[in-house]
Amino acid sequence: MSELIKLEVGILDGVSKPTIDKFVGAGITTIQALSMQTPKDIAEKAGMGTDTAEKAINKAVAFISNGYITATQLQDQRKNRTHLHTGSKALDELLGGGIESETTLEIAGSMASGKTQIAHTLAVLAQQPIEQGGLNGEVAFIDSENTFVPKRIIEICEARGIDPVATLNRIYHGASMNVNHQQLLIEQLYDLCPTHNIKLVIVDSIIGHLRSEYIGRGTLSDRQGLLNKMLHTLSKIALSTKVTVVYTNQVLSDPAIQYGNPEKPTGGNVIGHSASNRLHLRKGRQNIRIANLIDSLSLPPGEAPFMITEMGIQDLPSHEKEEEKQTESENA
Repeated sequence: MSELIKLEVGILDGVSKPTIDKFVGAGITTIQALSMQTPKDIAEKAGMGTDTAEKAINKAVAFISNGYITATQLQDQRKNRTHLHTGSKALDELLGGGIESETTLEIAGSMASGKTQIAHTLAVLAQQPIEQGGLNGEVAFIDSENTFVPKRIIEICEARGIDPVATLNRIYHGASMNVNHQQLLIEQLYDLCPTHNIKLVIVDSIIGHLRSEYIGRGTLSDRQGLLNKMLHTLSKIALSTKVTVVYTNQVLSDPAIQYGNPEKPTGGNVIGHSASNRLHLRKGRQNIRIANLIDSLSLPPGEAPFMITEMGIQDLPSHEKEEEKQTESENA
């Protein structure tokens, strides 16, 4: 079932109007979104009994699911997924044609490695028509580190010949103040995405508040639990509202590593098992960056160089590509 179905009275047999109104009031406005909820969490948010919530969720699941299907049927369903172009053909090729819709992408890297530059570029390109490599939709940007700069969006638009005013008007910016606020902004996406035709969700970064508010080994379990909840919610939103989700991550440097890249993404196994695809960025010469696909559900590992320019990110000129390959070979 490809189209989102509005949650309204009469669509789920035996679910009363007051119950529907409570779900909608809690931001659950589609059958798909309701099917992704857990009874305890939605009961608390909507102000109802857990049994009532569980019965409604089960009816929503039954409404949109036929139970088991063959792998061939699943493949047929996924043929309709689109791919968001990044601005770099090399990076698109590394990602199997771009960022696949209804999936999650993690972009990890050190400061100034290009994470936020990619995020700004995607916020512009996602609004373009599908035949031009976009998603033909609007964008939600959850900003936990005060990294979103409207002026940068304008610069990218002007360099690419895109209307900057219309582009800014289709980006919904949420500045998260702390961990709890970030989780709230994420959960509000269940309503925001179908209401405003959001097709791309960006979180920059997923880990910032958690690292600053939960310090020391004694808080690690709580921190990882909250991180796990955020990541699972984003995965559910990607599937239930049919959006593409991109979140950035920070890195740690491991002094025990003598050879190779000592950096590793933060978040441990919780974040390592969450994204459909994981990119690790590192700095090259001047404004050149290298994207390394470190994990994927369906793609082989590999690397792709790209540049940061007034257009956001783009490919290296051909002669610089060869020079970069030689430099990488010498540094290996």
